[in-house]
Amino acid sequence: MQFTGLAESQFGISSEELEAIIAPFVTRTFAAGDPEWETEIQQRKKKILRKYLRQKMFGWLPSQQRSEQTIVTEYTKAWQESEYLKYSLSQPLSRISPWEWRGQRMFASDIGATRFRQRMLIGAIEHLCPKRVVEVGCGNGINLLMLACRFPDIEFTGIELTKQGHQAATRFQELPELPEELQKYAPLSLPDPTAFKRIRFLQGTAANLPFDNDSIDLVFTVLAIEQMERIRAGALTQIARVAKRHTLMIEPFRDVNDSGWPRRNVVRRNYFQGRIDDLSDYGLEPQMAVKDFPQEVFLKVCAVLAEKRSS
Repeated sequence: MQFTGLAESQFGISSEELEAIIAPFVTRTFAAGDPEWETEIQQRKKKILRKYLRQKMFGWLPSQQRSEQTIVTEYTKAWQESEYLKYSLSQPLSRISPWEWRGQRMFASDIGATRFRQRMLIGAIEHLCPKRVVEVGCGNGINLLMLACRFPDIEFTGIELTKQGHQAATRFQELPELPEELQKYAPLSLPDPTAFKRIRFLQGTAANLPFDNDSIDLVFTVLAIEQMERIRAGALTQIARVAKRHTLMIEPFRDVNDSGWPRRNVVRRNYFQGRIDDLSDYGLEPQMAVKDFPQEVFLKVCAVLAEKRSS
């Protein structure tokens, strides 16, 4: 699959706009060979290598596999600790890691990545004009909470595996309107800051989606399929089944993690290892793939828009 540059893609985002979106979440930039950057990179390589070798030697053991229970345990803790205030532009930055974009090295928070991915989702929705949208693996609902306020006439549904993620999203809907801090965090204006209250949040698994065949105009995932390597075939089959026409997956496809340290990192974490062209096996024909946006040094992501093949 040939990659499309961000500016030429259907997301409709310029480099200048993307740089402004992520700027509040960058703590420092580095020149080539900076000692602090090199030290951080080497420390992370050592950590990856230890776990990679253990996975290569003992990956067949149940304790080394990324089971559904492993995912539930990890994300139960994450959603219990998660507060929506972490998305505030005025909060101290957390979860800092090395990022790169167009040759620029930086320490940045992944909270900034959620923000620019939100802008990509907005661009896709404006291009596709769907009436019904489902996010598979919606976590605490942050993507949908802002999308619904941007597009109040669209019917949004989120499905999440963990009880805690589902509860976090539904509890948030008890607020009278989207808090001002989240409205500021949104990359574009939100015409109806109460529309998030109409999202339907469901608890369930990607391997058994509770929707009719060909019923959802756009099904999307954001770093959710990355957790589903053991059920990859079932999850992609279900996504293709319920999609009426389009899917959008912002995931660590193997195409961008096929060698070097990103490859070792994916293996040691039991992450998704499917290729973009594999989507055609499920009746999804890739139409566009984009990787031209800020990337974590050790885990690359690309956005793939696919169209369902007519039966």
